[in-house]
Order: sequence, then structure tokens, then C-alpha cells
Amino acid sequence: MLGPVPSLELSRIDWVIVGGESGPAHRALDLAWVRDIRDQCVDLRVALFFKQVGGLTPNVGGRLLDGRT
Repeated sequence: MLGPVPSLELSRIDWVIVGGESGPAHRALDLAWVRDIRDQCVDLRVALFFKQVGGLTPNVGGRLLDGRT
């Protein structure tokens, strides 16, 4: 995820997958962007999979969002 998606249309979506980049040239993920999508998914009962925060390696940032995997 490279930025916020405030007007994401989820009405015909069953599952959303979000995550940050990993690798030497990764760009930072703002968890506020993920929270916004999560909240939209909760409101519309759409499944959400948060893959990773990202960082130099895929595991460096973990997978927690507000204390939940």
C-alpha cells in the first residue's frame, strides 16, 4: 500500500488484501491508511487480510494492526 484510498468502492468486493512493501527500496506504510480500509471493511462486512507492515525484509515490521494479527 503506497497511500490512502479514501474512496475505495467495496460494494461488490468479498475480500481485501493490504500490506506494505518489503525490500531494500521499500516505502513506508502508514497504519492510518490500513485502519481506514479496515474500518470500511468492517462497516460493509468485507473480509480483510493484513499481510504485513513491510520493511527491509517482509517480517521486520510484523503483521500486527492495533494488537491483532
